[in-house]
Amino acid sequence: MTSNKLSKKDQDFADAMALKLRLNRERLAEQERERKLIAEAGEFRMAIVRAAMKDHPGLTVEEALEMMDFFGA
Repeated sequence: MTSNKLSKKDQDFADAMALKLRLNRERLAEQERERKLIAEAGEFRMAIVRAAMKDHPGLTVEEALEMMDFFGA
């Protein structure tokens, strides 16, 4: 009879691969959401967002567009 249990090394590897896949899916979903925001915003607004992101490296596209909407830009 064979055991279905994985060795600790194999289990650690499986856990690491599962984490890597989950993070990759999350990153791809975030990129797709950002692409949609960029397409909806238009080139003029995106030029403003890009300039703001240069001055504020932690700023995301979504945050910048929300701020612009809040201030009516």
